[in-house]
Amino acid sequence: MVHDQRALPELTDLTAAHWTSGASGRLSVRRCVHCLRWSFPPSRCCRHCWSADFTVEPVTGKGVLLTWTEVNDPSGYLVAVVELEEGIRLLLGLTGTEPSALRVDTPIRLYFEHLGGDFWLPFAEIEELELPEDRLEAVS
Repeated sequence: MVHDQRALPELTDLTAAHWTSGASGRLSVRRCVHCLRWSFPPSRCCRHCWSADFTVEPVTGKGVLLTWTEVNDPSGYLVAVVELEEGIRLLLGLTGTEPSALRVDTPIRLYFEHLGGDFWLPFAEIEELELPEDRLEAVS
């Protein structure tokens, strides 16, 4: 499936929570029932204890900026690696800021843009920024 030049993934039992949880305004991630560690990217077995028993739980949506780069095309968008409070690392689009204003460990929060159907794409923004009314904030 393609949305505004983006190829959308197939929803599977492993990926559905990631792509659809934005509807609630909070990112949900698989968590091992036995060792309680997060499983991201999602896998069939826990990378730590090899259990196949998982729940899906919401995360805070808050974290810090680890690194970033500016994609050098006409839109000049930013891509960042962020680490959530739960220790989960995500590669996301970073919006609402300029590269010169960024610093490692800058607080961020997640928000979602609806891509149509069940798909919600997570993005990061600097914590201090105000949210426009047309976006869902992904923080509890």
